[in-house]
Amino acid sequence: SAFPRYQKYAQLAKWNNEAGFINETLKENWAKTSTFVWVLATQDSMVFPREGEHWQAPDPNDPYHSVLPMKETEWYKQDLFGLRTADEAGKNYFETFEGDHLAFSEEDFTRWINTYLVGGMHEWMDDY
Repeated sequence: SAFPRYQKYAQLAKWNNEAGFINETLKENWAKTSTFVWVLATQDSMVFPREGEHWQAPDPNDPYHSVLPMKETEWYKQDLFGLRTADEAGKNYFETFEGDHLAFSEEDFTRWINTYLVGGMHEWMDDY
């Protein structure tokens, strides 16, 4: 299996707390964030599988042909870095656009910023 090499060498494994140890600081910092906006490019040629942009993952039983939904991934089920906690708190928002990696329109970008970040900024500012 390639998983032990992934755990040892991949930065992504460290960020996802899959490297064989749990970095509690990552989970704590993840929990401090009030809003996550996950954007999937329908024609993404850089991220595989492109559904990973919405926290789906290759199915270990058939990684090239089957994708696990977010809630069936180990990082979600084990809440390795706080994804499940954020989801249960209603912090995750999912958007999709037609196009390749980062080729969204300025209109889409502005709409996402205004919808998810600027709109909630007054709540964040009230804390200070």
